[in-house]
Amino acid sequence: MAQRRNFDVIVAGVGTMGAAACHHLARRGVSVLGLEQFDIPHPMGAHHGHSRMIRQAYFEHPDYVPLLQRAYNLWDEVEETSGSRIRFHLVFRVLSKRFV
Repeated sequence: MAQRRNFDVIVAGVGTMGAAACHHLARRGVSVLGLEQFDIPHPMGAHHGHSRMIRQAYFEHPDYVPLLQRAYNLWDEVEETSGSRIRFHLVFRVLSKRFV
């Protein structure tokens, strides 16, 4: 008979956001199960590819900025823990005329 296991949290989808959620919940001692329909990793998600861009300039709403600053700190933590450099700081400028 299969052993029954209970979890505090079940995360549906273990892409970038789901994997991060599982990781941080587990670090806090939460019993977590991540479910993914594809292999881990897989080329079907938004996280797939050779590069990604993260920026602190967010037009949508200023409330995003503290979240992004925390994300930068967490990326630094991942680099420190893994011993691998995974984030490269580049300057990116967008110049345009403002249209009303």
